[in-house]
Amino acid sequence: MLVKTHRIFCTKLAALFLAFIIAAVSALPAAAAPVKPNTGTDYPFVFVSGFAGWGQYDKLYDTVKYWGGIKDDLIKYLNTQGFECFASSVDPVKSAWDRACELYAQMTGQVTDYGEAHSKTYGHERFGPDFSGSRLINDWGRKDAGGRIKKVNFICHSFGGATARVLAQLMAYGSKEEIKGTENGKVSGLFTGGKSGWINSITTLASPHNGTTLTVIADPAYALISGTGKLISFTGIQNVDLSKTDVFGAYDYLGGLGKVTSEGIGQDTGVYDLSVDGAAELNKTLSPLKNVYYFSVPCDATSAVKNSNERIPNPMLSEPILWPSTLLMGSMTGITAGGIVINETWLNNDGVVNTVSCTAPAGEAHKIFDAGNIKPGIWNIMKTFKGDHASIVGGTMQVFDVDAYYLAQLKLVDSL
Repeated sequence: MLVKTHRIFCTKLAALFLAFIIAAVSALPAAAAPVKPNTGTDYPFVFVSGFAGWGQYDKLYDTVKYWGGIKDDLIKYLNTQGFECFASSVDPVKSAWDRACELYAQMTGQVTDYGEAHSKTYGHERFGPDFSGSRLINDWGRKDAGGRIKKVNFICHSFGGATARVLAQLMAYGSKEEIKGTENGKVSGLFTGGKSGWINSITTLASPHNGTTLTVIADPAYALISGTGKLISFTGIQNVDLSKTDVFGAYDYLGGLGKVTSEGIGQDTGVYDLSVDGAAELNKTLSPLKNVYYFSVPCDATSAVKNSNERIPNPMLSEPILWPSTLLMGSMTGITAGGIVINETWLNNDGVVNTVSCTAPAGEAHKIFDAGNIKPGIWNIMKTFKGDHASIVGGTMQVFDVDAYYLAQLKLVDSL
């Protein structure tokens, strides 16, 4: 009887102890989701893809994320860290001007207006995609109760840098040509200027501010494929039954890329703006805004060649698909383009863009990044990212974990 009583007592004691543990654990505060420290401006971040890129408005984005590569969804990750981030969608191959117009329309919820004067000059339709029912962010440029304007930060990969720079220029100063040349309908607010206060910062990643010598390599090959200098256009597939299917958005994406072959590589195209000559012309029309913070991140995926200035692909930093272009760009010197002599300083590259071209637009004020001395209106050149053109956005064939890298940059910008 005594043994039985002892067992009952021990059982009750164990149950009481377990109940106490459960109650104690329940009383502990639940693990909170990551929250961004309230230490800065708290402006949203708009990511702008490069040439041949895509964003959240594109069907392809549902299957393959441009930002984060094959590993994960970078935008989603940054949102979980308390930052408000969006992946914009701009035409994959159009000029920086046209892409800037699309970006503005997307962020303000309007029909894209490329400008009447511009459209007449280059022979295309004045109006483009309609974002009036699907605005990317709310209240951009509006003042809150305290009179504070809601600004944005741009994070730009490759050609996205030129896109954001053109947008900033037009927002600040407008376009006299468009104001004077618009006879049919209202002038877009993008061309009236006076909106420089809507942008807080522009960060460019592997952006060819002064063009890329890859276009020097590509131009002859492009013309050689066809006597007309044009390739077979993907847009010709529109009459095939495949046009009735989605194919995870791949069909629409290929159709967009096809425009580069059907429209050629003349002015008002992305290919021209990416060339050394085209970038030089574009830079003549642009200048940094005094109230905007600028950051540039060069990329380099090469290794030195013994007893030579030439560069070769570094297998640890680059994907095999970019090795041929890396090798060619790493040995190209002795030509002049855009008023610039392509010398040994242009040999380092990421397989698509020359490292030196990523630092700052020619003629614009710049300095090496100093965390203790960050000022607007001048390019802050960040430490060179060791990787190829695709690795800085997560990679296409190999996994490159860039979550921590972007998180650090967003925290830096947010602290200004």
